[in-house]
Amino acid sequence: MVALVSADRPSGLAFSFRHKDTRQRLSREYDNLIKSINRNRIAAQEIKVENTEDEGDLATISHDKDLLYNLHEGGFARLRFIQEAMKALDRGQYGECVGCGNDINEKRLLAVPWATLCIRCQEETEMALTSSRVVPAGLEAGQEKETDL
Repeated sequence: MVALVSADRPSGLAFSFRHKDTRQRLSREYDNLIKSINRNRIAAQEIKVENTEDEGDLATISHDKDLLYNLHEGGFARLRFIQEAMKALDRGQYGECVGCGNDINEKRLLAVPWATLCIRCQEETEMALTSSRVVPAGLEAGQEKETDL
């Protein structure tokens, strides 16, 4: 189920079946994600800030809110990826890496049907994000290292 744009790609019945199957998988994932986001939203509303001075209780409440917030944000990010995958299906570009234009491996698309990057581009993106967050020992984020010249 690689990008469906070149001459050696499936056509006719095979294309139609794969296209339909992929769209169904993406739609199911989208619906499940919406339900999960709604459950998290309800759970977040149920967390009440108690009038407590106990640091343990306050820490637990803060942790629970942060966890639900991160789940919520991650869910919305995945929804955007799923929507982009559906648009790519409509354009006939599903399975095409948006980074390099090469085909995304079929096994990757079976595991992560909303993938927009091939493994190589995904790794490069993650390395760039990780290296931009690395702070040398002894420095705080945003602080630059002084050089001796």
